[in-house]
Amino acid sequence: MMHYNFSSTRLTGSMLLLLILSFGMWVPGLYGQVGSDFVLRASGADVDYAAANPTSYGMSTVISLHQISGVIEQVQGYSLGLGNDSTLLMPIIATNLLVPPGGHGVDFDQIAILPEGVTEGVVLSFPGLYTISFETETDLLGIEYQLMDGPLTGATTTTSTSLDFVDTLGSPPVDISIVIEGASYPPSLASGAVTLTPHDGAPLIRGDASQDGTLDLADGVGILQYLFIGAAADCLDALDANDSGNVSITDAIRVLCALYCSGSPPPESPFPGCGFDSTADSLGCLSYPGCP
Repeated sequence: MMHYNFSSTRLTGSMLLLLILSFGMWVPGLYGQVGSDFVLRASGADVDYAAANPTSYGMSTVISLHQISGVIEQVQGYSLGLGNDSTLLMPIIATNLLVPPGGHGVDFDQIAILPEGVTEGVVLSFPGLYTISFETETDLLGIEYQLMDGPLTGATTTTSTSLDFVDTLGSPPVDISIVIEGASYPPSLASGAVTLTPHDGAPLIRGDASQDGTLDLADGVGILQYLFIGAAADCLDALDANDSGNVSITDAIRVLCALYCSGSPPPESPFPGCGFDSTADSLGCLSYPGCP
């Protein structure tokens, strides 16, 4: 797969059509609203982040195309633009995900990454050697975003936003269209819903008292050392293996039994991967090196 980060070249649907025409392909008149048979979709995301440092967190979306009705059409190319709220999200990487049949490559693929969105224009084959049908939903483009400072910094409530297909990105603006038999059609559009949920403190793995990213004997021992010899701990949420809101000997037993007692439950979420403690209690997690 190829990564692109171009901002100087813009491609409109009409430019796509001219590119195809320049290679001598026959273009009939418009023959109906076949574009509405296609759905261009952006996936959504639910993101948890540390309110003190939102720029350390990110998310991704995948743009897909699917023909949901009508006679199956053969697509020659497409152009699109996906917008975002630049005060909340910044696109940083865009990757073409389309895999043409028979080992073919894409003759033209131009991606532009802008603060307010991403555009792409694709011509599959200038001489018309192949086309692609989309009777099954097919991924076209993957985009990675970084969260932004500003409204998200220090936030205490969830922020909702969306990734919307727009025809206003770029100069000249890139339109949203698919090309079939040399004619350009607008597809139906499905935006991606995004929720950004802030958390106090750092992400953690519950039960991992040693903060090394794995659950082992040292974690059960670490909880006991905190309880009975006053060992330092700067992420008490990690020691609270059963998520009871306090650290006790039952947390050490929960960890040790998860390791050595057949059929015993593991620590509560977040486990086994990194995440935030969503339970309201007085413990907290100031730092946790085991999670990025």
